[in-house]
Formats: sequence, C-alpha cells, structure tokens
Amino acid sequence: MFYILSKLFSFLILPTGIVLILVLIMIKVKNHTKRKWIGFLTVSLTYLFSMPLFINEIAKYWEYPQMAIDQVEPHKVGILLTGGLIDADTKFPNNIGLGSSGDRLWQTLHLYQKGKIEHIVISGGDTSILTKKKKTEIDYALSFLLQNNTRREHIHLESLSRNTSENAKNTADLLSKKFKNESCLLITSGYHMKRADACFKKQGIAVTTFSTNMLYESRSLDVYDFIPKASTFDDFNLLYKEMIGVAAYKLMGYI
Repeated sequence: MFYILSKLFSFLILPTGIVLILVLIMIKVKNHTKRKWIGFLTVSLTYLFSMPLFINEIAKYWEYPQMAIDQVEPHKVGILLTGGLIDADTKFPNNIGLGSSGDRLWQTLHLYQKGKIEHIVISGGDTSILTKKKKTEIDYALSFLLQNNTRREHIHLESLSRNTSENAKNTADLLSKKFKNESCLLITSGYHMKRADACFKKQGIAVTTFSTNMLYESRSLDVYDFIPKASTFDDFNLLYKEMIGVAAYKLMGYI
C-alpha cells in the first residue's frame, strides 16, 4: 500500500506538481492582486528549479562522491540497483538501449571487467501498477551483461523488489544464502545513494558505495549556470524526490 500511495501522490509534492498546482490556483483565483503574486511565485520557482547553478550546489552536498575505478578495492559482490538502467519500452528490445540511469549498468560491467567485483547481484522487480510487463528491466540488464562477456554463473537476480527498502531486504536474504559475510560494493546513482546506503545498513549489510551518473558537475562558474534549462528541472525533480524519499523512509522506519 505504501508503494502504491507513494507513486500516486509523490507527483503532487515534486517541483512539477508544485508548479502545476500554483498555475491551477492562479487560474481559479479571481482577485487580481493575489493572482499577480501567485504568478510571480510560479515564475520564480520555475526559474529556480531550472537554474543549473542552484541544482548543482544542492547536488554537491546531497550526492555521495564519485570514486575512480582504479581506486576501488576488489569486492566479492557488486550490488546493482535497477531503475532507469534500460529503455524497457523501446520498439526494438533486442537493441538493449540504455536508460536515463544506464551509467549504473555500464559502470557495473566496467567494475567486473577490471576485476573489482567477482559477482553481480541485480536487484529490482516490476514497478508497474496497472499492468505487469512480460519482460522487465532486470531481464534486459541480464542480456546486456551476457552480451558483454559476463559469465552467467556470476550474475544473480533479485526480481521481487519494487522500492529501495525492498531492494535491501531481499538482497540481504540472497546474500545470507550465497555470500554470507562477503565484501559488497553498492552501485547506484549518486543522488540515490544516501537512501540506498541507509537501507542496506538498516539490514545489517556493510557496503562500500560506488556512485554513478552524478548530477553534480565540478566546473567553473559561467553565465550559462544562470540560464534555465528543461533538463535541469528534471534533475531537480530527481533530487527533490530523493529528499522526500529519505524523509518518508525515516518516518516509516525503513532507515
């Protein structure tokens, strides 16, 4: 129930939902002065949510820092969390196109090829609500790894999880059966690592974190940092969602 409610109502508290609600209020309000101030607030928030400098500074302090692969100590298991790894809705599924978080999958493959992880646990199930998919993201991720010379006996699937808390719980069960007390490297997006790390620690799993597809960019200040971008608005949606997610998980006792 928590999963369904979080998916259905999270939109309303995200930046996209906030702006939409303000626009609807502005349309509804008849008082000219109130409408003007609501319009000003809507434009201001839209600009702020879309300004690269603002988002970059938040990401700088929110995301877990990235690490060079050459500096990673060898681990027995690499735990890869799904969520945007693959474009599962592509018209040509055999092409296996990477999704918005495809860097997680590529970095996992790279870590495996470099000998930094010996086994790969892919955690994540079907997150759809109304209809179930015949082939999910985890199936495509498996195909991707196999096509890139990863040995099948080194890949382990946990396909029941629908959120980060379930990722940790179900992966903990798998590890206790196959890799008890072995070293683990947790692989997910930098903006998602805070919640993921906390969930796995809650389950008593000591993991080393490896962040991928970072939102934060180390760069010199430029005039373009003040010019709003649609992609930046999307990035802030991700960051804000994670902040709300961490707060909700603490409230529910998941972390």
